[in-house]
Amino acid sequence: MIETENFASVEVKSREELRRWLTTNHAQQESVWLVTYKKHRREWYVSVADILDEVLCFGWVDGIRRRLDDDRTMQMISPRKAQHWAKTYKERAQKLIEQGRMHPAGLAVMEESKRRGLWDFMEEVDALVLPEDLVAALEGYGEARQNFEAAAPSYRRNVLRWIKLAKTSPTRAKRIREVAVAAFQNQKIPQM
Repeated sequence: MIETENFASVEVKSREELRRWLTTNHAQQESVWLVTYKKHRREWYVSVADILDEVLCFGWVDGIRRRLDDDRTMQMISPRKAQHWAKTYKERAQKLIEQGRMHPAGLAVMEESKRRGLWDFMEEVDALVLPEDLVAALEGYGEARQNFEAAAPSYRRNVLRWIKLAKTSPTRAKRIREVAVAAFQNQKIPQM
C-alpha cells in the first residue's frame, strides 16, 4: 500500500486547470496525488478519460485511484518511466497528436520509447498471440489450450503480459508452467 503522506497533492476543478498544472510542472520527477471531484459535483468534475488524455499529452501516466471523501477522489499521476506502451495508450496518444493536443514533452517520451524498442514491445500481447513456449506447455496438458483460449480476452492479455514481463528465463518458465496447470484445471491465475 502506498503511503499517501509521501506525495504532494494537487487539486483541480477542470481539465483546463489540469493542463495548466502539467504545462508548468511536467518536468518534475516526483509523482503527485491528483485530487478531483466526483460526478455529483458536476461543476468541478474531471473524467478519468480526460485525466488520462492530459497526462499522456505531457509524458505522464495515471496510476492507482482512491476515494478521498464523499466529494473527491485522488489518483496517482507520475512522469512516465522507460516502459512499454499498451495498445490503448498508443491509440490515445495518436488521437491526441491528430487533435494537436500533444505537448512536446509527451512527444519526446514517445520518441524515447520508440528508440528503446518499448513502443512495440507489447504488440504480440495486445494481439493475443501465444508465444511458442506457452503453446507447447498448454498442449502438454490435455484441454489446457482450449480452456485458456476460451477465457476472456482481458484475462489472456494479462497472462501474456505477465509472462512477457518475466525478468529471467527461469521465472518465465515457472509462469508458463503455472498458466498451463491452471488452464488444465480450468482455473485462472489469481494474482499476477
